[in-house]
Amino acid sequence: MTDLPLAVAIAAVVRDGKILLIKRTKGDYIGLWGLPGGKIEKNEHLTDAATREILEETGIQTSFQQHLGVVSEHLVENNQVMQHFLLHVCELYPQTMEINPEDVDRVRWFDLEKLEEFKKQIIPSDIPMIERLVKSVDKTHFNCIIEKVGNIHVLRKFE
Repeated sequence: MTDLPLAVAIAAVVRDGKILLIKRTKGDYIGLWGLPGGKIEKNEHLTDAATREILEETGIQTSFQQHLGVVSEHLVENNQVMQHFLLHVCELYPQTMEINPEDVDRVRWFDLEKLEEFKKQIIPSDIPMIERLVKSVDKTHFNCIIEKVGNIHVLRKFE
């Protein structure tokens, strides 16, 4: 783990009652669906990082709408904090809902009202992020702990 938390722009791309999720293929949470995003580069503003990451990861042009909140997330393994992320959750509006045919296995629109059906396939903290920051603004900051036990990620805290 580095000494400082990693600042990440996370995008809630919502249109027509659907939210865009990607399947992680590298880093933490490989094989799980989650909100798209990535680290904020040096000298890059949050708004630019969020729209850049969506374009890079999905090929979809978006416009920045608003900053929804921050989640301070610890990824714990063997009782040790392995990663500390500061997740800046942003609302973005997509110019299109078309997914490149090459990306259909890793980029998908999910019905906001049916996410519970896919709960075991989604990064554990993303469900409460969507419920409490995207669907209804509960508050704008949450502390989160995810424990990795073997290959399973368990949400221990989201408050």
